[in-house]
Amino acid sequence: MKKRTLWTALAVTFVVVAVVGPFTGQNQSAGDIVIGIIGCLAIAALFWWLRGRTDPEARFQARRKAPVATTVRLPDDYTSIDIETTGLDTQNDRIVELGAIRVRNGRPSGSFSQLVNPNVPIPEKTTEITGITANDVIGHPGTVQALASFAAFIGDDILLGHNIRRFDLPMIQAELARNGLPPLQNQTLDTLPLAQSIFPGERNRLVDLIRRLDIAQTESHRAADDALQTAEVYEKLKTL
Repeated sequence: MKKRTLWTALAVTFVVVAVVGPFTGQNQSAGDIVIGIIGCLAIAALFWWLRGRTDPEARFQARRKAPVATTVRLPDDYTSIDIETTGLDTQNDRIVELGAIRVRNGRPSGSFSQLVNPNVPIPEKTTEITGITANDVIGHPGTVQALASFAAFIGDDILLGHNIRRFDLPMIQAELARNGLPPLQNQTLDTLPLAQSIFPGERNRLVDLIRRLDIAQTESHRAADDALQTAEVYEKLKTL
């Protein structure tokens, strides 16, 4: 039985008790009868109020179907970015690849891809995930030069990324600070909370989203490719 039906039945039951009850008892004082009627009607009112609440299942479906509440229109012009690193620690790990896709009117219009020589060993785990080895970064720009080229490409665009506010941007800002460079001032747009608002209770990693939205089946874990997939995810999320 759905909760709405249950609350309705209970509310009606207590209304009936309030109406019929005084005529079924014996040797009841007028005060007891009044108190009994008031009590039954109060309980009936409570169940009727509960009846008016939407079932949890319906609330869940409503959240999934509801459009994302925004105070401004989601932009069509931005630059989607992604990075590959030696780890997740902003203080001790380093960027080994920068990728960016410039988007205008919802369509890619330019790309940036740069391996970075971090001048530190590249862990086996990083190589397992990205395929990037120590030999791959030999002869490529160091962190300062790579970040300068990256900053020139993104300009003052809004930066789009998946978990950009908790990972990509903090990692980039840490690298900039470590090398005495000014921080980025760009606005950011994060597809992770956007996806979480549309698909609550579901896994919303980039790989989950590209599969769910029929973009691809695998995440390449290379910066420019992941930046492109993030842009494709964002464009599809805008239509939901």
